[in-house]
Amino acid sequence: MAEKSNRVLRHTRAAIEELARTGPLTTADIARELGIPRPSAHRLLAALTHEGLTTQGTDGRFGLTTQWLTFGESALRLASAWFTRDDLLEQLRDGTGLTVFLSVPRPGQTVCIRRLHGRSYNILVLRPGGSLPLYLGGVGRITLAFGTEDATTYLADAPFEPVTEYSLVTRAELEADVATSRADGATLSDQDVTMGVAAVAVPVFDGGKLLAALSVAGRREDVVDDVPELRSRLFDAAAQIGSARH
Repeated sequence: MAEKSNRVLRHTRAAIEELARTGPLTTADIARELGIPRPSAHRLLAALTHEGLTTQGTDGRFGLTTQWLTFGESALRLASAWFTRDDLLEQLRDGTGLTVFLSVPRPGQTVCIRRLHGRSYNILVLRPGGSLPLYLGGVGRITLAFGTEDATTYLADAPFEPVTEYSLVTRAELEADVATSRADGATLSDQDVTMGVAAVAVPVFDGGKLLAALSVAGRREDVVDDVPELRSRLFDAAAQIGSARH
């Protein structure tokens, strides 16, 4: 019985993740992606629709409902309940003109809990509730360098899938990046997630433990020529965020 329940939960999670990743799908699509019989996929989707978690369109495809927005908002509130200093993020945004991100570490990734729009925010891919793997972006790579997750164990799965031609994906590249980030106390993300976009990220500590990753991002020309100043602003904001916990 327990094994059957676990299997149902695995299939449910896989179906939801596939619908979130690709958008509406048919029963046959879900059956193929999950590797389960079509009748099983039909029962799964029917149950999700009955609970209001999916809806079936006139074309027969199933998609997620807006009910998931409520779940996401609740999860974000829980993940960021400790953070009360939006004013510091606003000062950072206003002082740099760049988009500010605050992300928290999770196994194998970092999850964005705050994003304050700066110039050119529409070209940035990370949104509140969204995540990046630890080998990508400023917030991901600074989390790899300073987080509690063992970098050696994580990098055993390298090489990773590149997103752009500038993505760091090999073990050697990422080991060197971790060493540089630890030496500098900051990470420069230069077009490794989105072409034409750069970011600078620093760790936020609470009692010596990584609490979050803080970054500013925008058009490459607005970032790479001003890295020392941006790092200084980020260090100051990160120190104040960490101290505000006490």
